[in-house]
Amino acid sequence: MTTEKQHNSPTRRRFLRTTGLVAGALALGVTATGSAAAVQTANGWYEGEEIYYINHGIEEGVTERGENDIYLIGGDRKFQAQVVEFVPGERGYSPHWNVNLVQTAPGVTVSDILASEYASSHYPEALFDDVEDILGAQDAGLVTITKPGVVVLCPIVPEKAAEAPGNDELPEVFEPWEETF
Repeated sequence: MTTEKQHNSPTRRRFLRTTGLVAGALALGVTATGSAAAVQTANGWYEGEEIYYINHGIEEGVTERGENDIYLIGGDRKFQAQVVEFVPGERGYSPHWNVNLVQTAPGVTVSDILASEYASSHYPEALFDDVEDILGAQDAGLVTITKPGVVVLCPIVPEKAAEAPGNDELPEVFEPWEETF
């Protein structure tokens, strides 16, 4: 799909409309109360593009919800931002994310992943930036994926909302890549 078609797709228009409503609701909350508690926001990746979300953390007592997955590469924001499967407007999207932990397979190194077709062009900022590539790397025996039975609540918002004054932005600087993770 060309960049022009991507920017004009119905899914992208729904995403932008939905995220605009979320940003408006955040602004209304501040206006209505006169102040707002700091909201923790974070960046992530979706199909090679950077996205932003509100980090409400772990949902207690919930081990799986829906089909929406988030992938932690080597740990929770340890080496890079998380990678998400769906965005608003897509079938399967929910602000509730089933956590998946991605680690190098036995005997595999980051160099092996970089030499594959699955590594992100954003490396070293991100080794993976698309769920399809993570799943391809798993099929190729480069990584393992485990589900720890954790669900997090993290609605996606526009960058402007994530970086709004008063929000607590999680750092976008990560530990240097190790040989394995």
